[in-house]
Amino acid sequence: MASLILDSLEIRNFRGFQHLTIERLGRVNLIVGKNNVGKSNLLMALQLYARRASSPTFIWEILSTRGEIKRPFEKAEDMLIALKYLFYGRKEIAPGHARIEIGSLHNILQRLSIAVDWSIIQVDQNGQHIRPLQPEEPYALDALVPRFVIQTEGAVVSYPIMPTLPIGIVRLNVKEIPCAFVTANGLQHASEMWDNIALTSQEKDVLEALRLIAPGVEGISFVRVPLFTEREPIVRVMGIDEPIPLSNLGDGMQRMLGIALALVNAKNGFLLIDEIENGLHYLVQPDLWKLIFQTARRLNIQVFATTHSWDCIEGFQHASQIVDNEEGLLIRLESKEEGIKATLFDKRRLNIATREQIEVR
Repeated sequence: MASLILDSLEIRNFRGFQHLTIERLGRVNLIVGKNNVGKSNLLMALQLYARRASSPTFIWEILSTRGEIKRPFEKAEDMLIALKYLFYGRKEIAPGHARIEIGSLHNILQRLSIAVDWSIIQVDQNGQHIRPLQPEEPYALDALVPRFVIQTEGAVVSYPIMPTLPIGIVRLNVKEIPCAFVTANGLQHASEMWDNIALTSQEKDVLEALRLIAPGVEGISFVRVPLFTEREPIVRVMGIDEPIPLSNLGDGMQRMLGIALALVNAKNGFLLIDEIENGLHYLVQPDLWKLIFQTARRLNIQVFATTHSWDCIEGFQHASQIVDNEEGLLIRLESKEEGIKATLFDKRRLNIATREQIEVR
């Protein structure tokens, strides 16, 4: 059995997490908890970790998906105000602000660190130049030049936080982790993900997933459709002479396709799924979880999904019991006086909870 990318998780000063620790992780992890407890933020932290916070554009895109910023920025002050949503406490960013840390509890070297470094524009007889801001030095916002400082695995890179500035090649000399993210609203760039696995053995994994809902599906392709910017999926169905749009088979089929494509594109990396149960009938969910467990083991994928659904939890529990040699963990996030805390339910504890109808959501 291949080792996990993350055996545990620690998150500091990221969004709603002042300090979250999860002592161990499984191959497949289902995250539950009340609204606004941080389930989606946990997935976002893992996406940042996988991508190594590789560019300011990527960081701003994360904030844009939550509607927390509007671009383009008219001035640097607007950018700094927007950036506060990335850090715990949502305090306005200022020199000396705490850094974000994401990674394993047990391997400090592999943690991702995101901080803001400050310089200042100085004008003297030799002209204008940039120098580091000194501790306790007074400053004006329009004279500051803030930069992201990203560190992991001994590598460090720094770049301007203003995404419109030319920054050249700034990526860390560290390999990014493959990561596929299915949001609650669906998968973006599905046609590109299909191209990645077309005519490979992974095609059958996608078809197997679609057949959980429509057993008669025999083939799938993506084609150009007028008025659509992205190619749309069509399927061949037993008993029907011509291909039909996948959308004709309902929202559940489109959700299943997104999950299946993300799954097979996450080889040797992370699969992140927000509100996995969206659009899927409860009777389908045990078989979907079984497929996820089996494929994750075969392709060396570590899965993190969120849910509010008891049916989804029961399906997860059933699949975790019948698939050997891979651990599935249910992780419940709860808001306590001291912050967000995680409680773990392994196969045994989850079996007891579902059998006795003990509330774990």
